[in-house]
Amino acid sequence: MEIEENVDDFNDSCSDSDLADIEELNSLFLPCHNVSSQSVGPKYILHISATNDTNCNIVTALSDASCDVFNLTESQLHKLNKFQEHNQKLIDCKFSSDNRNLFFTGSSDGTIKIWDLRVPTESVITFKDTTLTEGSSVKPLSSFDVSPSNILLAAGTELTDGDAYILFWDIRNTALLGAYWESHTDDITQVKFHPNDSNKLISGSTDKLINIYNLLESNEDDALQECLNTEALVEELQWFNVGKQWKISCVTSTNDLQLWETDGAEPYKCLSRVDIASQIKKNPGNTYIAAIHPLRNSLFALCGSNNSLRSLNISTHDLNSGYQCLENTQRVRSSWINEHTNLLLTGGEKGKLDVWKPDFSQLNLKDLKRKNGSQ
Repeated sequence: MEIEENVDDFNDSCSDSDLADIEELNSLFLPCHNVSSQSVGPKYILHISATNDTNCNIVTALSDASCDVFNLTESQLHKLNKFQEHNQKLIDCKFSSDNRNLFFTGSSDGTIKIWDLRVPTESVITFKDTTLTEGSSVKPLSSFDVSPSNILLAAGTELTDGDAYILFWDIRNTALLGAYWESHTDDITQVKFHPNDSNKLISGSTDKLINIYNLLESNEDDALQECLNTEALVEELQWFNVGKQWKISCVTSTNDLQLWETDGAEPYKCLSRVDIASQIKKNPGNTYIAAIHPLRNSLFALCGSNNSLRSLNISTHDLNSGYQCLENTQRVRSSWINEHTNLLLTGGEKGKLDVWKPDFSQLNLKDLKRKNGSQ
């Protein structure tokens, strides 16, 4: 049953006093309106990627293992094509950072494919574990990433025959370069290259560890630089920059958020699901973190509860309310953000791709007014 936004706000609040004045609640969040949407049918949108330009191309990875590709022109979505070759769940999709016609898809079928929008009939390159012998188990992939140089491809696997692997390919050659398999003891849920350094990689796992690697080293033992114990199952990792210092955010399976220094013995900031629910004025039992995105010198946390979708702006010392996506009608499973074009894309369990245009410069003004008002 559909739940209207105002009903959801009333029934899903932290307390009756929080909603004694609806206008006061809404004033905590900047309004963010939907400017365009497209349905992909009765499927979940699991992942979204787009090109970093105004007239951007968008790829959505769907729950039936297919991809729909759109073009966004003057805030209007136009479907370009559908692509499907994988036969198992899609684990991610990513556009090439230097070619707006190329994108990657990865699947638990053990392959990563490159697609070219100019060749709409089939994928152009397939990466897989080329060391497999007859009778050996295919390693189901669970995460992948492309280096900022667009040369190195890394993928994490599920636990296979007692080992969890990080596989590496040179994008210019489909043969497997090598693998790590001693640093994690359970499914690898995330691999992320450093945004500015193709030789630095982090990985997260259901073994509750975040590992940091220097890929210039010749073997896995030397490559493993740091091991951070989150004491929770790792779901999503992000690199982010604060004051020219790189840090790591970690979303756990319990929808808690941890912020780490790269050499920290413990997180320097922890936000529980209850903390986040209190900030977005929602019931903790229904609150979830949809995504974390680096945004200037802070983090943009997209958080939901039933049909409500709101954002938080998280800096080193402050946790501030951000936007309220007023026309959201679904539980969000994926998102993509471009702060330079003020573009936010979301997709979710009702199969809707939504386009939002928040003005991110308003966040700084809003925070400044709050601080001045409290002095």
